[in-house]
Amino acid sequence: MKKIVNSILGFAIGDAMGVPVEFKGRKELLQNPVVKMQGYGTYDVPKGTWSDDTSMMLATIDSLINLHEINYEDIMKRFCDWINHAKYTATGVVFDIGITTKESILKYYTHKIEPLNCGGASINNNGNGSLMRMLPIALYTYYEDIVDDRLMDIIKKSSSLTHAHEYSIMGCYIFVKYVHFLLAGFNKFKAYEKIKDLNFYKFSENARRAYKRFLTTDIYKLDLDYIKSSSYIVDTLEAVIWTFLNTNSFMESIIGAVNLGDDTDTIGALTGALSGIIYEINEDLLNEVQNKDYLISLAQKFDEELRLNILKFDEIIDDKYGIVSGSKDVFFIKTEVNSSIYGYQNRYLKIAKRIHFEYGLTVIVASNLSDNTLKDDFNYLNDYLNEGKIYFMGISNGASQAIQTEYDNDRIRDMLLINTPLMINLHKTKDGIKNYKGKLVCVFGSKDSSFNYLPLIQDFRNVKIVIVPGQDHNFSNGDEFLLLPEKYLFNDIKVKL
Repeated sequence: MKKIVNSILGFAIGDAMGVPVEFKGRKELLQNPVVKMQGYGTYDVPKGTWSDDTSMMLATIDSLINLHEINYEDIMKRFCDWINHAKYTATGVVFDIGITTKESILKYYTHKIEPLNCGGASINNNGNGSLMRMLPIALYTYYEDIVDDRLMDIIKKSSSLTHAHEYSIMGCYIFVKYVHFLLAGFNKFKAYEKIKDLNFYKFSENARRAYKRFLTTDIYKLDLDYIKSSSYIVDTLEAVIWTFLNTNSFMESIIGAVNLGDDTDTIGALTGALSGIIYEINEDLLNEVQNKDYLISLAQKFDEELRLNILKFDEIIDDKYGIVSGSKDVFFIKTEVNSSIYGYQNRYLKIAKRIHFEYGLTVIVASNLSDNTLKDDFNYLNDYLNEGKIYFMGISNGASQAIQTEYDNDRIRDMLLINTPLMINLHKTKDGIKNYKGKLVCVFGSKDSSFNYLPLIQDFRNVKIVIVPGQDHNFSNGDEFLLLPEKYLFNDIKVKL
């Protein structure tokens, strides 16, 4: 999780580097470039002082740490604490507040308007004031595995605290998804390509047109003269990604971003955040940041929050079973041999939390030790399984155990079996498929060793066989594995059970 801390620290470093030269033109900066931390300048503040960008980011982080959820009212209250009491500042001084941001916070503080109705909704309210505080939302939603409509809703509401126009919302959505792709392990160019492959149909034609150049060309191939570095959200996003893709280290990216000129602190901050995810941050620069200890402490607390309070089961039994509590109906996952209840990159925990959220089910993840059978699991967990229906997902040996020994279990309503090893006890697997009475879906990666054995089971009418191109036995290509339950097990369930 070092990426979380480094991204937050990188953001603050980029912000502080840009503060002294904000509004300076590119031509002037290219003649006398910023290559180290400086002081005073535009706002006459000490070297290493961060601006509103980092203050609002830290206010958001502090809310997430204390409430363990996204609470828009609480975030807005903390913005008020920042403006009124200089909380979350580097030196106890508030400066550099955007017009739309200030007006929105005053609507909440002075006129008691609901937080989600405070943001400016005019086309003229499309500065980068919501984009600059979106990093904590991106980190939180990635590690809680919030996707699709729910992710869009969170981004829209988060942006609308200050900036409610869809240009701003779309820019924030692009940035959040880009952060997600980087955290998922894609290199920075592949992450950009994946952004361009997304479907933006939920945004209007005008909004899509505003980002047309970013989404339909290779933005990083454009000459510097075509890149604007203003506070307009589209310009800011283009400048950040252009710089990030055209530099090869943390220091390079920060220097490149700040010396674009104009809105130097925000572009420096956002570029620093992305660079902190994939590069080591510069310790010398960090040591010159004002209020560094507070900054590091809050970043580390946020890291801990994501690891311990979001990425965890409601209950863990002997490290063998992880449980997310819900309704009497159960989604039961039996892992592959020797996998923990978390799985590679927490994939079983991510699935468990998302399925619980979407369908209200209790989710149980059972590890697969060599001497532990599925029947043992069911006996041990009888108190959790004594009433409702069971929806089952088994992986590899966990799939074999289910179809070979539990095919006659009338409690198991539906089964999703992933990369069942057909070369082991094939006759038992075939008998199980033949005699199972519920809905049965068998998913195989095209690179799995059982792929060539599929003709031996495909004639059974009660089984649906799905081949996923390019996936191996471990489904190690991207995040496709995470979506298999919704796609093949719960695709006909429309509401929470």
